[in-house]
Amino acid sequence: MAKSKIIIGIHGLGNKPPKILFEEWWRLSILEGLKNIGYRRTNLNFELVYWSDVLHPVPLDPYEKDEDSELFLEEKYSSAANRKEEENNSLKSSMAQYIREQFNNILFNEKLHINFPSITDFIIKHFFKDLSVYLTEKCISENNRECLAKEVIQERLHQVLLKHKEKDILLVSHSMGTIVAYDVLSKYNNELNINTWVTTGSPLGVPFIYGELKFESRQTESSLAVTPNPITSNWFNLADLNDKLAVNYELDKLFAPNIHGIKPEAMLIHNDYESNGIKNPHKTYGYLRSPELSQIIDNFLCIGKSKFSIWMRKKFLSVFAKFKSNNN
Repeated sequence: MAKSKIIIGIHGLGNKPPKILFEEWWRLSILEGLKNIGYRRTNLNFELVYWSDVLHPVPLDPYEKDEDSELFLEEKYSSAANRKEEENNSLKSSMAQYIREQFNNILFNEKLHINFPSITDFIIKHFFKDLSVYLTEKCISENNRECLAKEVIQERLHQVLLKHKEKDILLVSHSMGTIVAYDVLSKYNNELNINTWVTTGSPLGVPFIYGELKFESRQTESSLAVTPNPITSNWFNLADLNDKLAVNYELDKLFAPNIHGIKPEAMLIHNDYESNGIKNPHKTYGYLRSPELSQIIDNFLCIGKSKFSIWMRKKFLSVFAKFKSNNN
């Protein structure tokens, strides 16, 4: 008898909307992608591991109108189909895009990090505050208390994975969530069982982060990091080449196979997220609705089904794809 299945997500760095809203936006993004490949379902066994509140006690407010407010939510979820066409060549959009690109050129300059490690420390502390807090295990100062942020965040994911350990699990992690997931899967090698792990917009290959992972796990400088043993079937790493955090996407060159022979498989995708005419190839929603991730989810949901039902499913999707192509 096939086990029940669940998709578990863990988000990345920065403050987020309230959990109930953010979880629903993740769910809608996944369903949008499935719909685009012909999977007409409206229900989904999904749970989001939400840890933003560990570092940000007050969530972003989707109703805040003041763009200067710390709680202003700039990038909301909207389906690609319903997104209003905007003038991408407007002065505001073009300038914002240019500034983002120049900032990224400095932020992810590998030679700069190798030759000037103090700059790396400065960048992490000032531009990746959540990552700095996670790595140093200190809560942000406005909390006015000492805490072990890393343990609290890791335990959020650990407990959710334990709760669903009798099910087939597809774990989808984004951005800094891939670091948290790697730490948890490595730490609890004998407790967990993950059928498929999907990393999206992952910085695991960024030199200063990869080095930190190896240091934390006490691995030698010359050896590869190891794929966590709880992953039993697949590890897919999805990356958009315009996503600077994920530009070191060939994780198969950095992570050795685990005891099941599993190691990362790189998949290049196009992240179509855009807000107010400004593209963001790192945004969660664009990754979640990508055809590549949708197909991974579809394959996962087919585990345990009869060969005939899978054959029928593939035939239907093939016909749907041809129909969609002919009508575009």
